[in-house]
Amino acid sequence: MRLPAQSLQPREEYHIPLAKLSVSFDEETHAFQKVRISYEGQDDYSTIARNDDQFVHVTRNGVEKHLYQEPWDQAFAISDFEARELDHVCKTFIETLKGFEGDLQKERWGRCLYLDAFMPRFLRGFYYLYCAARNNIEALPLSARVADSMYDVSLNSPVSDARLAAWRTGDNIIKLRIITKELAYQLETWQKKELENPKRNKEISYGADLEEAFSLFVRTYFVIKSQPTLAAKKK
Repeated sequence: MRLPAQSLQPREEYHIPLAKLSVSFDEETHAFQKVRISYEGQDDYSTIARNDDQFVHVTRNGVEKHLYQEPWDQAFAISDFEARELDHVCKTFIETLKGFEGDLQKERWGRCLYLDAFMPRFLRGFYYLYCAARNNIEALPLSARVADSMYDVSLNSPVSDARLAAWRTGDNIIKLRIITKELAYQLETWQKKELENPKRNKEISYGADLEEAFSLFVRTYFVIKSQPTLAAKKK
């Protein structure tokens, strides 16, 4: 559903802390290759692929590349390098989610519309980032994969207005607030158990609850019908 340009609601610009996640695919096979992680104001960046990862440090004298190789039989586990990079990404995600939930509560629609120019692309990138770290393109449910057709990378997109209008129908705002807080909680829990714990067992994944919350958040954010509630799924 698109709205005519003259009906676009005003956006309220503010600082969005989200990491920048750029997904790359093979030009011929269209198979997923890697996710590049970067941050506003920084030249350095990291790339997370299904096997070997890389950190690129940009200096005055050139570029320094640091390769982090993973044994093929351990690629499913989150390496120390991946844990560090994912931890940084999660911090920006959590901060954004908490701000988003507050904006929904206080009906700051201009901020919500502004965020929608950035959030969908980040969600798409996070899907592939998580799968790359797990070396499993199906580590997250397919329903959590955001298609390009579901959003515009634009600060003046009628798609954002249509999405916000859908949120404000029925009890969708309440559902979105609940799952936003749940996802922030699950991200923080995952950080403590699997990303920041120096004694973590790399053979064990603690991501099941996060995967569930992320999938439900995507479905709720994009108002995809027939999503189960967290309470219903846990019964």
